[in-house]
Amino acid sequence: MIVFALRHADRTPDPADDLSPAGIDRAKLLARMLAESGIRTVYCSDAVRTQLTIRPLKQLLGAALEVVVVATNGAGGVGGHVQRIVDKLKALPDNAVAAVVGHTNTVGPIIKGLTGQTIGPIVDHEFDKLFVSSMSAAGASTVAPLRYGRAT
Repeated sequence: MIVFALRHADRTPDPADDLSPAGIDRAKLLARMLAESGIRTVYCSDAVRTQLTIRPLKQLLGAALEVVVVATNGAGGVGGHVQRIVDKLKALPDNAVAAVVGHTNTVGPIIKGLTGQTIGPIVDHEFDKLFVSSMSAAGASTVAPLRYGRAT
């Protein structure tokens, strides 16, 4: 299985839950990067900015891409949200290609829950980190940290 994990694209200042013009550009680049990867499922939070990050990819792939919104305010708070996403990813077939669009406080724990590997922190101004995780049926895993788009 291959999983792309990233924080939502560049956002507008609080309290708005939206993408900035730079974030819209980054979301379009992400769509172009992932469109031919074989991706079929994306998990994101119920924050508008995560859904806007994946919108250009959904527009490109249409019905071939399932976008699953996982609420952050359900049982167990953020930890419960992370666990629900990890469980959904682990239930996918071994040959699946999926993505997770999360937040500074969820991307790391999702990768840890999925692969057992720890990544460095994602700070508030970073929107260009993209983690590519590969998991084999035998349980081996690799996490490759990348940067995409304009440096933040």
